[in-house]
Amino acid sequence: MLEVGAQMPAFTMRNTQRDEVTQDDFAGSITVLAFYPMAFTGG
Repeated sequence: MLEVGAQMPAFTMRNTQRDEVTQDDFAGSITVLAFYPMAFTGG
């Protein structure tokens, strides 16, 4: 788990418009990245 104020780790994902997004797209802004394992799955 990251500590409060830690630098965001490198990542690549797709947004709701299927455009590729990386951590560089958020440079210079305060950002909260939330990840929900098994969201929208039967697990």
